Order: sequence, then structure tokens, then C-alpha cells
Amino acid sequence: MFIFICSLFVLFIEIMFFHSGLIFSVLIAGAFMYIGRKKMRRKLGRILFWIGVIGLVLNIFNTVAFKFLVIALFLYFLLRFIQSRKHPVEFRPTDEFTQHPNQSLVQVRPVLTNKLLGSQRTEDSVYEWDDINIQSVWGDIVIDLSNTVLPKGDAVIFIRQVFGNIKVLIPYETEVSVNHSKLAGNVTVFGHQRGFSFNENLSIKTEEFDQSAHRVKIVTTVVIGDLEVQRI
Repeated sequence: MFIFICSLFVLFIEIMFFHSGLIFSVLIAGAFMYIGRKKMRRKLGRILFWIGVIGLVLNIFNTVAFKFLVIALFLYFLLRFIQSRKHPVEFRPTDEFTQHPNQSLVQVRPVLTNKLLGSQRTEDSVYEWDDINIQSVWGDIVIDLSNTVLPKGDAVIFIRQVFGNIKVLIPYETEVSVNHSKLAGNVTVFGHQRGFSFNENLSIKTEEFDQSAHRVKIVTTVVIGDLEVQRI
């Protein structure tokens, strides 16, 4: 919190004394985004919106405050890493685990893994199912459930994404619930399109979801990107 407060203070000093035109540039970018949002169904509207987004991002990246924030966070996490190497945290087993000291554990190969940049998808051949819990910064994610055998009960897909699209392919006769949070993007579930919108939470499920023996729970968080769920 202290780092962010210092960054805001640096930004205030920068605007007041060194870069007063930043406010004007941000207002222009905001106007492009506002007009583009109003005309989002037209091609011109989408172009204006993304020009505004890119302009806003470039203005932020060019500020001294942003550079200060990046350097400060890097030094903070570097210091934490050095301290953790010098004084590693010790975990003591609780009573629940000490009662079964000889219990063996098996490491399961994940279906998908965390990926900073780049797209990924499930295997095109048959694969063993395991609940998915991943996060990504940039890239598209495709999950095809037709090549695996889903267990009885709930199969969980949990994805946190910054930029990129998510597509989930669901077999017929499998009930689904979708809990989606986004800053900007489209949502399409079984042909029902929500359309482009901003800062929205969406929670829907199929009619027989509560009574089904095989269910898929999809929980996704996306900053900018589309979600598509369709039958296969």
C-alpha cells in the first residue's frame, strides 16, 4: 500500500510541475473510449474504443510514476525473495497429518498450466481429467472436454486471464454453470450471445444442472477478452 501511495504522490508532482499535458491526453483517450463504447456495434466505434484504450495505456506507461511503481515493486519482491532464502518459513504438521505419518501422496499431472504469454489448449487426443485452476497474462485458452471422461459430481474449471479469449467445448448431456467476471468483452453460452459490455458479472446455469450427476462448473475472470461456451 505504501508503494502505491508514493506512486500517486509522484504522479501528482509529475502532473503539477513537469507533465501538465498528461491530463489532456488522458481526457482525449477517455473521450475516444466513451464515443467508441456508444457506437460499439459499428466498426468505427470499435476502432475508436481501441484507439482510446491503446492511447490511455501508452500515456500511463510513459509516466515517471509508472516507472517508479515498476522499479519499486521489483525491488520489494527481490528483497522478499532474498529474505525468504535467508530465513525460510517452516511449516509444522498439524494433528490431522501427524495421525497418518505414512500416508502417501501422489502428484497429478495438470491438464493445463499457468502461462505468462502464449495460447494453450487441451490435448487433441484422449487425456485424463483433473480440475483446472490456471492464470495467464496474454493468450487464448481452449478447453475441449470431449476428449476426456468427466467424473461423477462437479468438474471445476477456474481461469484468471488478463488479455485473451477463453473457449470451453462441452459434450452434450453434460450440465454446466458459468460464473464470469470481466472488465470488457463478449460472452456467448450455447449460442446465446451477451454482447460486448463493460465491468460485468454473469452467473448462469443449464436447467437440469442441480439434478445432474455429471456437472461442469466454469469460473472465469477476464480483464479484456471474450468467453465462449459451446456444445461439441
